Amino acid sequence: MNISIGCPTALAPAQPGWNVRRTDSDGVGEDYPIAAWAIVTVGFEEDGSTGTQVQPVFIADGHTWTIVEWYAANGDDDLLAVVEP
Repeated sequence: MNISIGCPTALAPAQPGWNVRRTDSDGVGEDYPIAAWAIVTVGFEEDGSTGTQVQPVFIADGHTWTIVEWYAANGDDDLLAVVEP
């Protein structure tokens, strides 16, 4: 199986109440609900193994996003952070 950077390799449902908070450069925040947790490929190691992270899968503007996907599509001007219930 070919795996690319940003590719989710596994999913697990999230408990209700978890959110991703997007804070813009003016300090204004907006919360988006987390629907699942994903193991996302973030790099490749020198020994040939795959580097991964657990990232939230959140719903914003009618679409699902991971952190990697959000920053790739929208730039990194805003800060994204997980907010516990």
